[in-house]
Amino acid sequence: MAKDWDELAAAWESDQANIELTEKVFAELTKNISLEGKHILDLGCGTGLLSQMMSSEARSIVALDASEAMIEELDKKELENVEPVVDSLTRGLVAQHPAFRKQFDLIVAVSVCEFLPHLSESLEIVHSLLNQGSAFIHWDWIIDDEDRSSGLGMVEMQDELIQAGFAHVNVAQVFKVKTSQGMMSVMMGIAIK
Repeated sequence: MAKDWDELAAAWESDQANIELTEKVFAELTKNISLEGKHILDLGCGTGLLSQMMSSEARSIVALDASEAMIEELDKKELENVEPVVDSLTRGLVAQHPAFRKQFDLIVAVSVCEFLPHLSESLEIVHSLLNQGSAFIHWDWIIDDEDRSSGLGMVEMQDELIQAGFAHVNVAQVFKVKTSQGMMSVMMGIAIK
């Protein structure tokens, strides 16, 4: 799976849909939560578009992605308060990597949940990494029809977040993005521990 993303890394930021998605995500994020002084995990950070936007306000960001080539693109941004980590989110990583020694004030994920092979387990790990009262906020493509090969259903995602132990969950469609496949709807889920 990481190899597939490696092939997309160099051209990722030249795709206008990726830029538009990240700009809209950042606008929704900052409308809903202050980033000031927060210790943030950017789960599935890709080339670091969102990490770059958050870095001026955040105290620190751990930028995690399984694609080495995506992290190499992030490294080129030379963001002082962003620690890139090439790996998948697993209990083993959390137990062993120094970047996961303390809890996070916020965890964000953009177009990630639909690609996680073990969504339930990943969300349980996300829940365990958050301080009490902190949020996991994700944005994912919504399945609009039966032919769509990627995306998640909003009810499915809400159920998964509740099952992972989050106390307050709100999942809603927030905007659309023009992609090479046409206009696609995006959901935002806010889950509070």
